[in-house]
Amino acid sequence: MTIDEAIKEWESKKRHMGCNSATDWFCKRVKGFYPEHLIRYTEDGWLFGHTVATNGRVRIDLSPYADRPRED
Repeated sequence: MTIDEAIKEWESKKRHMGCNSATDWFCKRVKGFYPEHLIRYTEDGWLFGHTVATNGRVRIDLSPYADRPRED
C-alpha cells in the first residue's frame, strides 16, 4: 500500500486513536515505515512524548491532536 492509499483509508472513517495506535496502524499498511518516538517539552519544562511513523526521510502523523502532554 502507498502512503496516499493508507491516508485515504484512514480518512474513509472517523478514526480517533492515540499516537501509538495510529502509528502502528499506518506502519502495518505501508512498507518501510516504522514508529519514531519524539520527545517534546512544555513551556514549563515538563517532558512528554509523541509517536509518528517514519521511513527515515518522511514523517507521517495521523494523530496530531495527541501531540500534547497528558492531562491528569
